[in-house]
Amino acid sequence: MKIVVVNGSPLKNGITKQMTDYIFEGIDCEIKTYYSYYADIKACIACEYCFSHANECVIKDEFQTMMTDFDEADVIVLASPLHFSSYTGKLLSSISRLQYLFALKYVHKLPIPFKNKKGLSIITGGNDYPTMFNAVKEVDAIIYDHINATKTDKILIKATDQHSIAELKEVYAEDIKRIREFIN
Repeated sequence: MKIVVVNGSPLKNGITKQMTDYIFEGIDCEIKTYYSYYADIKACIACEYCFSHANECVIKDEFQTMMTDFDEADVIVLASPLHFSSYTGKLLSSISRLQYLFALKYVHKLPIPFKNKKGLSIITGGNDYPTMFNAVKEVDAIIYDHINATKTDKILIKATDQHSIAELKEVYAEDIKRIREFIN
C-alpha cells in the first residue's frame, strides 16, 4: 500500500507530523511525504493554460512529481495544523494547482485520471471551540472531489496547545483506531 501525505505544517516535526506518524504506526505501507512549506510547488496563477491543454499545467515544478505519486497512491492524506479555520496557506497554495483537474472534468469533459483513492485528513488545532473545523470540512469536500477520492475520512484533533502528544494519543485513541481501520 502506498500513502502520500501532503503536510501543511511549517514545523517538520510538530504535532501534526508526530500524530500522523503515530497513526501510521504498524500499518504495512510505503509513505511519501511532501512538506508544502519546503516543496518546490508554486501556487496556481489562474492563467487558464489547463483550460486549453487537457491534463496539463503551465508551471513545471515538484507538483508533477506529486501528481505521479497521487496516481500511484492508495491513500492521499492532507495533514495540517488549523490556521484561521482552514489548512495552512502553503498547503492551500500547493493544492490550488489541482485547478488542472477541475479544467479536465468541467472544461474538457474528461474523466479525472485518479481511480479508487481514499482521502484522509489529519487536522490539528491548538484551540478548542465547537465550530473550529467547520470551514476546513468544506474545503476537504472540494479537494477530495477533485482527486476522485471515493472514500474519505478525517481526524480532527483539537486543544493541541493544552495537551502533550502522549495525552493526545490517549484522548484520540478511538478515532486513531477508526482511521487505521479506514486505511486498511
